[in-house]
Amino acid sequence: MKRVAAASILLIIAAMLFSEYRDDPLYWKRRVLSSVFAPMNRPAAYYEPSEVIAGSNGPSSPRVAPELERLSAKSLETAAGYAAEQGAKALIVGRHGHIAYEKYWDGTTFDTVIDAGRFNAALTVMMVGMAMDDRKIALTREPLANYIESFRERGRENVTIEDLLHMTSGLGPNVPDAEGARAGAGARDEIARDIRGKCLEQERVAAPGARWQPQACDPQLLAHIIERVSGMQYSQYVSSRLWKPIGAGDAWLMLDHEGGTAHASCCLRARIGDWVRIGQLLVNDGKYEGEQVLPPGWVRAMLTPSKANPRFGYQVWRGEPFEPGQGASEPYVLEDTFVLKGPGITRLWLMPAMNLRILLVGGADQTGSDWDDSRIPNLIVRGASDYVPKAATSGADVSNLVPNH
Repeated sequence: MKRVAAASILLIIAAMLFSEYRDDPLYWKRRVLSSVFAPMNRPAAYYEPSEVIAGSNGPSSPRVAPELERLSAKSLETAAGYAAEQGAKALIVGRHGHIAYEKYWDGTTFDTVIDAGRFNAALTVMMVGMAMDDRKIALTREPLANYIESFRERGRENVTIEDLLHMTSGLGPNVPDAEGARAGAGARDEIARDIRGKCLEQERVAAPGARWQPQACDPQLLAHIIERVSGMQYSQYVSSRLWKPIGAGDAWLMLDHEGGTAHASCCLRARIGDWVRIGQLLVNDGKYEGEQVLPPGWVRAMLTPSKANPRFGYQVWRGEPFEPGQGASEPYVLEDTFVLKGPGITRLWLMPAMNLRILLVGGADQTGSDWDDSRIPNLIVRGASDYVPKAATSGADVSNLVPNH
Protein backbone atom coordinates (compact mmCIF):
# COMPACT_ATOMS: atom_id res chain seq x y z
CA MET A 1 0.00 0.00 0.00
CA LYS A 2 2.83 2.38 0.82
CA ARG A 3 4.36 1.86 -2.65
CA VAL A 4 1.00 2.53 -4.31
CA ALA A 5 0.55 5.72 -2.28
CA ALA A 6 4.07 6.91 -3.13
CA ALA A 7 3.54 6.18 -6.83
CA SER A 8 0.25 8.07 -6.75
CA ILE A 9 1.93 11.09 -5.19
CA LEU A 10 4.68 11.04 -7.84
CA LEU A 11 2.07 10.86 -10.61
CA ILE A 12 0.22 13.82 -9.14
CA ILE A 13 3.45 15.84 -8.91
CA ALA A 14 4.37 14.90 -12.50
CA ALA A 15 0.92 15.96 -13.71
CA MET A 16 1.22 19.29 -11.90
CA LEU A 17 4.68 19.91 -13.39
CA PHE A 18 3.44 19.07 -16.87
CA SER A 19 0.45 21.37 -16.47
CA GLU A 20 2.63 24.26 -15.26
CA TYR A 21 5.51 23.84 -17.71
CA ARG A 22 3.91 22.23 -20.79
CA ASP A 23 4.50 25.37 -22.86
CA ASP A 24 8.05 25.94 -21.58
CA PRO A 25 10.54 24.11 -23.82
CA LEU A 26 13.54 25.63 -21.97
CA TYR A 27 12.38 24.05 -18.70
CA TRP A 28 11.99 20.62 -20.30
CA LYS A 29 15.31 20.88 -22.15
CA ARG A 30 17.18 21.58 -18.91
CA ARG A 31 15.18 19.05 -16.93
CA VAL A 32 15.96 16.25 -19.41
CA LEU A 33 19.64 17.16 -19.80
CA SER A 34 20.14 17.48 -16.04
CA SER A 35 18.69 14.00 -15.56
CA VAL A 36 20.99 12.48 -18.21
CA PHE A 37 24.30 14.28 -17.55
CA ALA A 38 26.25 14.91 -14.35
CA PRO A 39 27.00 18.62 -13.71
CA MET A 40 30.62 18.29 -14.87
CA ASN A 41 29.57 16.66 -18.15
CA ARG A 42 26.58 18.66 -19.31
CA PRO A 43 26.63 19.83 -22.93
CA ALA A 44 26.87 23.53 -23.71
CA ALA A 45 23.25 23.48 -24.89
CA TYR A 46 22.08 23.05 -21.29
CA TYR A 47 23.37 26.53 -20.40
CA GLU A 48 21.76 28.42 -23.26
CA PRO A 49 20.56 31.12 -23.15
CA SER A 50 23.54 32.67 -21.39
CA GLU A 51 25.37 35.98 -21.15
CA VAL A 52 29.08 36.56 -21.38
CA ILE A 53 31.45 37.78 -18.69
CA ALA A 54 33.97 39.42 -20.99
CA GLY A 55 37.59 38.62 -20.20
CA SER A 56 40.93 40.04 -21.27
CA ASN A 57 42.81 36.80 -22.09
CA GLY A 58 45.99 37.66 -20.23
CA PRO A 59 48.95 35.27 -20.11
CA SER A 60 48.80 32.44 -17.60
CA SER A 61 51.21 32.14 -14.70
CA PRO A 62 54.69 30.90 -15.64
CA ARG A 63 55.33 27.16 -15.39
CA VAL A 64 58.25 26.04 -13.23
CA ALA A 65 59.57 22.70 -12.01
CA PRO A 66 58.10 21.63 -8.64
CA GLU A 67 61.56 21.68 -7.04
CA LEU A 68 61.90 25.41 -7.75
CA GLU A 69 58.86 25.95 -5.54
CA ARG A 70 60.21 23.48 -2.96
CA LEU A 71 57.50 20.94 -3.75
CA SER A 72 58.12 17.20 -3.96
CA ALA A 73 57.60 15.65 -7.39
CA LYS A 74 57.00 12.29 -5.69
CA SER A 75 54.26 13.70 -3.43
CA LEU A 76 52.63 15.43 -6.38
CA GLU A 77 52.58 12.19 -8.39
CA THR A 78 51.10 10.34 -5.42
CA ALA A 79 48.40 12.98 -5.11
CA ALA A 80 47.71 12.75 -8.86
CA GLY A 81 47.43 8.98 -8.60
CA TYR A 82 44.79 9.30 -5.90
CA ALA A 83 42.97 11.95 -7.95
CA ALA A 84 42.93 9.61 -10.96
CA GLU A 85 41.46 6.81 -8.84
CA GLN A 86 38.63 9.18 -7.88
CA GLY A 87 37.81 10.06 -11.50
CA ALA A 88 39.50 13.46 -11.67
CA LYS A 89 39.79 15.45 -14.88
CA ALA A 90 42.53 17.86 -13.77
CA LEU A 91 44.92 18.60 -10.91
CA ILE A 92 46.79 21.92 -10.93
CA VAL A 93 49.13 23.16 -8.20
CA GLY A 94 50.33 26.75 -8.05
CA ARG A 95 52.66 28.55 -5.68
CA HIS A 96 54.09 32.09 -5.50
CA GLY A 97 52.59 33.14 -8.81
CA HIS A 98 53.84 30.02 -10.63
CA ILE A 99 52.22 26.82 -11.81
CA ALA A 100 54.39 24.06 -10.42
CA TYR A 101 52.41 20.99 -11.44
CA GLU A 102 49.51 20.07 -13.72
CA LYS A 103 47.97 16.76 -14.72
CA TYR A 104 44.98 16.17 -16.99
CA TRP A 105 42.78 13.21 -17.88
CA ASP A 106 40.13 12.40 -20.51
CA GLY A 107 41.24 15.09 -22.95
CA THR A 108 40.91 17.96 -20.48
CA THR A 109 43.32 20.90 -20.74
CA PHE A 110 44.10 24.15 -18.91
CA ASP A 111 41.65 25.89 -21.27
CA THR A 112 38.77 23.41 -21.00
CA VAL A 113 35.54 25.18 -20.07
CA ILE A 114 33.74 23.70 -17.05
CA ASP A 115 30.83 24.41 -14.73
CA ALA A 116 32.36 24.41 -11.23
CA GLY A 117 28.98 24.67 -9.52
CA ARG A 118 29.08 26.52 -6.21
CA PHE A 119 32.38 28.19 -7.07
CA ASN A 120 30.10 30.76 -8.69
CA ALA A 121 28.58 31.74 -5.34
CA ALA A 122 32.02 32.77 -4.07
CA LEU A 123 32.18 35.34 -6.88
CA THR A 124 29.15 37.13 -5.41
CA VAL A 125 31.13 37.57 -2.18
CA MET A 126 34.08 39.05 -4.06
CA MET A 127 31.73 41.45 -5.84
CA VAL A 128 30.26 42.61 -2.51
CA GLY A 129 33.82 43.46 -1.48
CA MET A 130 34.28 45.39 -4.72
CA ALA A 131 31.00 47.26 -4.21
CA MET A 132 32.09 48.23 -0.70
CA ASP A 133 35.40 49.42 -2.12
CA ASP A 134 33.43 51.47 -4.66
CA ARG A 135 31.35 53.00 -1.82
CA LYS A 136 28.21 51.37 -3.22
CA ILE A 137 27.58 49.25 -0.12
CA ALA A 138 28.40 50.60 3.33
CA LEU A 139 28.43 47.65 5.75
CA THR A 140 27.91 43.89 5.61
CA ARG A 141 25.58 44.18 8.61
CA GLU A 142 23.21 46.48 6.77
CA PRO A 143 19.66 45.13 6.33
CA LEU A 144 18.64 44.10 2.83
CA ALA A 145 15.73 46.49 3.22
CA ASN A 146 18.17 49.36 2.61
CA TYR A 147 18.55 48.08 -0.96
CA ILE A 148 15.39 46.03 -1.65
CA GLU A 149 12.14 47.79 -0.73
CA SER A 150 10.06 44.61 -0.51
CA PHE A 151 12.22 43.41 2.39
CA ARG A 152 10.74 46.13 4.59
CA GLU A 153 7.77 43.87 5.29
CA ARG A 154 6.69 40.29 6.07
CA GLY A 155 9.14 39.90 8.93
CA ARG A 156 12.21 40.20 6.67
CA GLU A 157 13.35 43.61 7.91
CA ASN A 158 16.29 42.22 9.91
CA VAL A 159 17.85 40.01 7.22
CA THR A 160 21.31 41.47 6.53
CA ILE A 161 23.87 41.29 3.75
CA GLU A 162 26.07 39.28 6.11
CA ASP A 163 23.27 36.74 6.52
CA LEU A 164 23.32 36.21 2.75
CA LEU A 165 27.11 35.91 2.76
CA HIS A 166 26.92 33.23 5.46
CA MET A 167 23.92 31.35 3.98
CA THR A 168 21.96 32.14 7.16
CA SER A 169 19.23 34.41 5.79
CA GLY A 170 16.46 32.35 7.36
CA LEU A 171 14.55 32.59 4.09
CA GLY A 172 12.57 29.61 2.78
CA PRO A 173 12.09 26.94 1.66
CA ASN A 174 12.13 25.13 4.98
CA VAL A 175 14.20 22.20 3.69
CA PRO A 176 15.61 19.68 6.22
CA ASP A 177 19.36 20.03 6.73
CA ALA A 178 20.25 16.93 4.72
CA GLU A 179 22.55 16.69 1.73
CA GLY A 180 20.01 14.94 -0.47
CA ALA A 181 17.29 17.47 0.26
CA ARG A 182 19.66 20.39 -0.39
CA ALA A 183 20.83 18.83 -3.65
CA GLY A 184 17.23 18.33 -4.78
CA ALA A 185 16.34 21.93 -3.98
CA GLY A 186 19.45 23.08 -5.86
CA ALA A 187 18.47 21.11 -8.94
CA ARG A 188 15.03 22.76 -8.94
CA ASP A 189 16.59 26.21 -8.57
CA GLU A 190 18.74 25.63 -11.64
CA ILE A 191 15.74 25.20 -13.93
CA ALA A 192 13.53 27.86 -12.35
CA ARG A 193 11.99 30.23 -14.90
CA ASP A 194 12.24 33.36 -12.73
CA ILE A 195 15.03 32.87 -10.19
CA ARG A 196 15.06 36.55 -9.13
CA GLY A 197 11.30 36.70 -8.60
CA LYS A 198 11.38 33.42 -6.68
CA CYS A 199 14.07 34.75 -4.35
CA LEU A 200 12.43 38.13 -3.82
CA GLU A 201 9.23 36.38 -2.73
CA GLN A 202 10.76 33.92 -0.26
CA GLU A 203 9.24 33.91 3.19
CA ARG A 204 11.25 34.14 6.39
CA VAL A 205 11.08 30.70 7.99
CA ALA A 206 13.85 31.06 10.61
CA ALA A 207 15.51 33.86 12.55
CA PRO A 208 18.26 35.53 10.46
CA GLY A 209 21.68 34.22 11.46
CA ALA A 210 20.30 31.24 13.38
CA ARG A 211 20.01 28.58 10.65
CA TRP A 212 22.66 27.62 8.09
CA GLN A 213 20.87 26.58 4.91
CA PRO A 214 22.69 26.40 1.56
CA GLN A 215 20.35 27.59 -1.16
CA ALA A 216 20.45 29.45 -4.44
CA CYS A 217 18.62 32.55 -3.23
CA ASP A 218 21.21 33.93 -0.80
CA PRO A 219 23.91 34.50 -3.47
CA GLN A 220 21.18 35.38 -5.99
CA LEU A 221 20.00 38.24 -3.80
CA LEU A 222 23.61 39.43 -3.42
CA ALA A 223 23.89 39.60 -7.22
CA HIS A 224 20.59 41.50 -7.37
CA ILE A 225 21.90 44.07 -4.88
CA ILE A 226 25.14 44.41 -6.90
CA GLU A 227 23.10 45.24 -10.00
CA ARG A 228 21.01 47.81 -8.15
CA VAL A 229 23.90 49.67 -6.52
CA SER A 230 26.25 49.54 -9.53
CA GLY A 231 23.68 50.34 -12.20
CA MET A 232 25.24 47.56 -14.32
CA GLN A 233 24.33 44.02 -15.27
CA TYR A 234 25.92 41.61 -12.82
CA SER A 235 28.02 40.06 -15.62
CA GLN A 236 29.35 43.50 -16.60
CA TYR A 237 30.34 44.35 -13.05
CA VAL A 238 32.14 41.01 -12.63
CA SER A 239 33.90 41.58 -15.95
CA SER A 240 35.11 45.11 -15.23
CA ARG A 241 36.06 44.70 -11.56
CA LEU A 242 37.36 41.12 -11.44
CA TRP A 243 37.50 39.03 -14.59
CA LYS A 244 39.42 41.42 -16.83
CA PRO A 245 41.85 42.62 -14.13
CA ILE A 246 43.06 39.05 -13.51
CA GLY A 247 43.44 38.31 -17.22
CA ALA A 248 40.74 35.64 -17.36
CA GLY A 249 39.15 34.59 -20.65
CA ASP A 250 35.48 34.93 -21.54
CA ALA A 251 33.06 33.07 -19.25
CA TRP A 252 29.31 32.52 -19.45
CA LEU A 253 26.51 32.85 -16.88
CA MET A 254 23.38 30.80 -17.50
CA LEU A 255 20.15 32.83 -17.76
CA ASP A 256 16.85 31.63 -16.31
CA HIS A 257 15.19 32.53 -19.62
CA GLU A 258 15.96 34.51 -22.76
CA GLY A 259 16.79 38.08 -21.71
CA GLY A 260 16.32 37.06 -18.07
CA THR A 261 18.38 36.86 -14.89
CA ALA A 262 21.85 35.30 -14.62
CA HIS A 263 22.24 32.49 -12.10
CA ALA A 264 24.62 33.52 -9.30
CA SER A 265 24.87 30.31 -7.28
CA CYS A 266 25.68 27.85 -10.06
CA CYS A 267 26.06 27.34 -13.76
CA LEU A 268 29.01 29.63 -14.57
CA ARG A 269 31.07 28.15 -17.41
CA ALA A 270 34.72 29.24 -17.26
CA ARG A 271 38.12 27.88 -18.23
CA ILE A 272 39.79 25.63 -15.70
CA GLY A 273 42.86 27.86 -15.73
CA ASP A 274 40.83 30.91 -14.75
CA TRP A 275 39.93 29.28 -11.44
CA VAL A 276 43.68 28.95 -10.88
CA ARG A 277 43.83 32.75 -11.29
CA ILE A 278 41.07 33.15 -8.70
CA GLY A 279 43.10 30.92 -6.37
CA GLN A 280 46.16 33.12 -6.82
CA LEU A 281 44.05 36.15 -5.92
CA LEU A 282 42.67 34.54 -2.77
CA VAL A 283 45.98 33.32 -1.31
CA ASN A 284 47.53 36.78 -1.80
CA ASP A 285 45.06 38.92 0.16
CA GLY A 286 43.33 40.00 -3.03
CA LYS A 287 46.45 40.78 -5.06
CA TYR A 288 47.05 39.39 -8.54
CA GLU A 289 50.57 39.66 -9.92
CA GLY A 290 51.30 42.57 -7.61
CA GLU A 291 48.09 44.51 -8.32
CA GLN A 292 45.48 44.89 -5.57
CA VAL A 293 42.26 43.64 -7.16
CA LEU A 294 40.12 42.80 -4.13
CA PRO A 295 40.06 45.34 -1.29
CA PRO A 296 42.86 44.71 1.25
CA GLY A 297 41.60 42.52 4.08
CA TRP A 298 38.50 41.33 2.21
CA VAL A 299 39.79 37.75 1.91
CA ARG A 300 40.27 37.68 5.70
CA ALA A 301 36.70 38.96 6.05
CA MET A 302 35.54 36.06 3.85
CA LEU A 303 36.83 33.70 6.54
CA THR A 304 34.62 35.18 9.25
CA PRO A 305 32.86 32.11 10.68
CA SER A 306 29.12 31.79 10.73
CA LYS A 307 27.67 31.36 14.22
CA ALA A 308 25.26 28.80 12.78
CA ASN A 309 28.09 26.82 11.11
CA PRO A 310 31.64 27.68 12.26
CA ARG A 311 33.08 25.65 9.36
CA PHE A 312 31.57 28.12 6.90
CA GLY A 313 32.64 31.69 6.12
CA TYR A 314 31.38 33.93 3.31
CA GLN A 315 30.54 31.23 0.75
CA VAL A 316 33.81 29.39 1.51
CA TRP A 317 34.62 26.43 3.72
CA ARG A 318 37.14 27.20 6.43
CA GLY A 319 39.55 25.24 8.58
CA GLU A 320 38.05 21.76 8.58
CA PRO A 321 38.17 19.30 5.71
CA PHE A 322 34.60 18.11 5.57
CA GLU A 323 30.99 18.92 6.28
CA PRO A 324 28.65 16.45 7.97
CA GLY A 325 28.27 13.33 5.85
CA GLN A 326 31.61 13.67 4.08
CA GLY A 327 34.85 12.02 5.15
CA ALA A 328 38.45 12.88 5.80
CA SER A 329 41.13 10.81 7.46
CA GLU A 330 42.53 13.79 9.37
CA PRO A 331 42.37 17.60 9.61
CA TYR A 332 44.22 19.80 7.15
CA VAL A 333 47.83 20.08 8.29
CA LEU A 334 47.77 23.84 7.59
CA GLU A 335 45.20 25.40 9.86
CA ASP A 336 44.64 28.41 7.59
CA THR A 337 43.34 26.20 4.75
CA PHE A 338 40.06 27.30 3.20
CA VAL A 339 38.19 25.74 0.31
CA LEU A 340 35.80 26.38 -2.55
CA LYS A 341 33.72 23.24 -3.15
CA GLY A 342 32.18 22.30 -6.47
CA PRO A 343 30.30 19.19 -7.61
CA GLY A 344 31.69 15.82 -6.56
CA ILE A 345 35.40 16.08 -5.78
CA THR A 346 35.91 19.48 -7.43
CA ARG A 347 37.89 21.61 -4.96
CA LEU A 348 40.00 24.73 -4.83
CA TRP A 349 42.18 24.38 -1.70
CA LEU A 350 43.80 27.64 -0.58
CA MET A 351 46.67 27.87 1.91
CA PRO A 352 47.92 31.44 2.41
CA ALA A 353 50.59 30.40 4.94
CA MET A 354 52.50 28.66 2.14
CA ASN A 355 51.09 30.76 -0.73
CA LEU A 356 49.78 27.49 -2.15
CA ARG A 357 46.70 26.78 -4.22
CA ILE A 358 45.50 23.38 -5.42
CA LEU A 359 42.71 22.97 -7.97
CA LEU A 360 41.12 19.55 -8.41
CA VAL A 361 38.45 19.15 -11.07
CA GLY A 362 36.27 16.06 -10.67
CA GLY A 363 34.37 14.17 -13.33
CA ALA A 364 31.35 13.08 -11.28
CA ASP A 365 28.61 14.87 -9.36
CA GLN A 366 28.96 12.77 -6.21
CA THR A 367 31.89 11.83 -4.00
CA GLY A 368 32.59 8.14 -3.52
CA SER A 369 32.38 6.42 -0.16
CA ASP A 370 36.19 6.22 -0.02
CA TRP A 371 36.78 9.92 -0.78
CA ASP A 372 39.27 11.53 1.62
CA ASP A 373 38.94 15.32 1.53
CA SER A 374 42.26 16.08 3.23
CA ARG A 375 44.48 13.54 1.47
CA ILE A 376 45.55 15.51 -1.61
CA PRO A 377 46.35 18.86 0.09
CA ASN A 378 48.10 17.13 3.01
CA LEU A 379 50.23 14.99 0.71
CA ILE A 380 51.39 18.06 -1.20
CA VAL A 381 51.99 20.22 1.88
CA ARG A 382 53.93 17.54 3.76
CA GLY A 383 56.09 16.95 0.71
CA ALA A 384 57.23 20.58 0.59
CA SER A 385 60.80 20.99 1.80
CA ASP A 386 59.91 24.20 3.66
CA TYR A 387 56.89 22.75 5.47
CA VAL A 388 57.28 23.06 9.22
CA PRO A 389 54.94 20.75 11.17
CA LYS A 390 52.99 22.18 14.05
CA ALA A 391 54.93 21.63 17.28
CA ALA A 392 54.29 18.12 18.51
CA THR A 393 53.65 17.24 22.12
CA SER A 394 56.50 15.72 24.09
CA GLY A 395 57.07 12.09 23.22
CA ALA A 396 54.79 12.15 20.16
CA ASP A 397 55.69 10.14 17.07
CA VAL A 398 56.42 12.72 14.34
CA SER A 399 57.76 10.28 11.74
CA ASN A 400 54.70 10.76 9.51
CA LEU A 401 54.85 14.57 9.80
CA VAL A 402 58.42 15.36 8.88
CA PRO A 403 59.13 15.24 5.10
CA ASN A 404 61.55 12.44 4.06
CA HIS A 405 61.84 11.22 7.66
